[in-house]
Amino acid sequence: MLTRLRGFAEDTRGNVTLETVIWLPLLLTVLASMVSLHDAFRYKSLNTKAAYTISDALSRETEPVDDAYLDGMVDVLEFLTISAGPYSVRVTLVSFDADTLNYDGSVRSAGAGYQVDWSQVRGDFIALTDAELAEMTANLPEMLDNERVILVETRTEYIPPFEIPILNEADLFYTYGFTRPRFAPKIVWADSTGT
Repeated sequence: MLTRLRGFAEDTRGNVTLETVIWLPLLLTVLASMVSLHDAFRYKSLNTKAAYTISDALSRETEPVDDAYLDGMVDVLEFLTISAGPYSVRVTLVSFDADTLNYDGSVRSAGAGYQVDWSQVRGDFIALTDAELAEMTANLPEMLDNERVILVETRTEYIPPFEIPILNEADLFYTYGFTRPRFAPKIVWADSTGT
């Protein structure tokens, strides 16, 4: 019996096949994960570039922006990200009022100073309010009194080539960017109510 066991332990025939059966599923899983992660980072980069492209285009406007213009920006987002959709865009003109600050420069309340002039949406977003903006102030730049920035937020859906649970989170491909108006002190919405 010991001779047979020793012979079985020393027999090396079939080792490559056995190792292939053990390691191939792991190697294929790692390869699929790498392809999915690379594609996800590429797609995230496209989303970021699209948000800044829309923000830059808006910052150059000297005429009032209307619904047709914003619909065109959604088409730009669709073209640049090449995704299956849905596409969501929120454009908000944010102003800063230094009168809401104390004399020593400290803020009277959290988010004080930043105000929404107007906010327009397409897709799943809802119009940004002053209360929601107050929660985002850590992500906004320091501004001068009566200065304005254009805040552009985009959200698109991403379907990875291989299912990886972390890549299917809802806000994974949410991007925001802000730009100061270039040729005018502020960007005007065509509808004066600006809701």
